[in-house]
Amino acid sequence: MRVDVFRGLSLLIIFVDHVAGNVLTRITPTSMGFSDAAEYFVLLAGFSAALAYGAVIDRRSFVTGSAQVVARIWKLYLAHLGLFVFTAVAVAFMAVRFGNPLYYEHVSILPFFQDPATTILQTAALIFLPNYLDILPLYIVLLAMLPGLWVLARIAPVVALSASAALYAASAWFQLALPNMSTGGSWFFNPFAWQLLFTVGMVTGHGALRGVALPRAPWITAVAVAIVLFGLVSAAPWAVISGFESLILPDAWRLDLDKTNLSLWRLAHALSLAYLVAAHVPRTAAWLGSAGARLLEQAGRHSLPLFCFGVILSLLGTFAFTEIGRGPLMQVAVNVAGIALLLGTAQMLEWYRKAVAKVPAKTQSGAGEVKAA
Repeated sequence: MRVDVFRGLSLLIIFVDHVAGNVLTRITPTSMGFSDAAEYFVLLAGFSAALAYGAVIDRRSFVTGSAQVVARIWKLYLAHLGLFVFTAVAVAFMAVRFGNPLYYEHVSILPFFQDPATTILQTAALIFLPNYLDILPLYIVLLAMLPGLWVLARIAPVVALSASAALYAASAWFQLALPNMSTGGSWFFNPFAWQLLFTVGMVTGHGALRGVALPRAPWITAVAVAIVLFGLVSAAPWAVISGFESLILPDAWRLDLDKTNLSLWRLAHALSLAYLVAAHVPRTAAWLGSAGARLLEQAGRHSLPLFCFGVILSLLGTFAFTEIGRGPLMQVAVNVAGIALLLGTAQMLEWYRKAVAKVPAKTQSGAGEVKAA
């Protein structure tokens, strides 16, 4: 399934981008345009959530579908708390073991060690979000919005999109945001803005369930290509190569690429790339049946555990670069080991999924639960 393939690819890119000092980020989307893997992950999350939970609402009932959404949110919440515990322990160990208090600042977790009682409550309330731990809370909020958005989409997809766009505009106009006590600011991913990308994915999934084909017109492709190429020229990834440093756009051409509030340029770039892939990469493409694509599909199918493991590996990779060095051998070792571990874990989880599926239904627990990203 194309969705799982590209979701798996997004998970690998998120791992690479989260390792501080990783030279491989020079060839990831974050260095090639206005958007990065976070946008693609949220867009695909909206699409897959529509197929999983929206379909249940349609087939069974609003209550049943909403109950499954709540169950998934609970799993996401527990996964977030588990990641927080690991991060706190890992950072404390590295800071004490190597006498480097900068680790606390790198993850923005120092207030936790200064006032544990208060920050534990803030963590439970999702208003204390250290670095590396901001995507799952975003998805929790977005998934909580799904039942209401689905009702609007059933009235008419344009109603859901209009409501979402209105909230996006209101978040900018009234500066709506959720507090983040770890930085003294707000959530790095403002859910009031990012919900628009999620909604676009959800509405696209809504259309797919009803057999509505994606519009394919030369002018749409031309606009999408133009935006993607403009993003490439603006990012100027070649500027890191000696002798090409000056081949960049002048400062007057610099755009507002605010990631926290999902600037319109980031939104347009992400949607343009998504359109080009969806419209021009057929489901029957030969490479989608390759061994590499199957590995990515497995990773995308188990997105929650792979995402959590990727956060852990990216933190460990950052530790390795800081204490051992960022030379070529370490760059290769960290990236190859991290990607291999993620794909290997995906294979293990896929094997386990199939093994459990062979167990008689009466011995399984929770076998009827529908899962999404």
